[in-house]
Amino acid sequence: MGKETITILETNLDDLNPLFFENLFKRLFKEGALDVTLTPVLMKKQRPGYKLTVLAKKNLGKIIKLIFAETTTFGIRIREEKRIVLERKIKKIATKHGKIRCKIGLLRGEIMSISPEYEDCKKVAEKLKVPLKIIYQQVKTEAEGVFPGK
Repeated sequence: MGKETITILETNLDDLNPLFFENLFKRLFKEGALDVTLTPVLMKKQRPGYKLTVLAKKNLGKIIKLIFAETTTFGIRIREEKRIVLERKIKKIATKHGKIRCKIGLLRGEIMSISPEYEDCKKVAEKLKVPLKIIYQQVKTEAEGVFPGK
């Protein structure tokens, strides 16, 4: 378990073409954003809009400049918050579909979470022409058998 401080950048957008969000997200992640979300909000004069939230630990100047350049905002709220994160390990698990990477989340050495790697499961699902959710659940079940206690 680790404690860290992250920066949260937020702005409300009511006049940005939604087609631009994909490019914005891609560029924000490329600059080092840890997470980027959009939340629907009702703004002044009851206009529908979105709250853009960006979590970051580095490259804040570049991320702020990017938000101003790629959106219509005139201001960004900035705050620092503490968060607790699980220790993360990536392990390759031998499954009936081959080796699949899984993210293991640990709290003081105890497994709290096991998540199969989405892209690995997606490749298997595409290859076998079966629903992704079936492969994901099969891998998760097999991984939990490899790491008992979860």
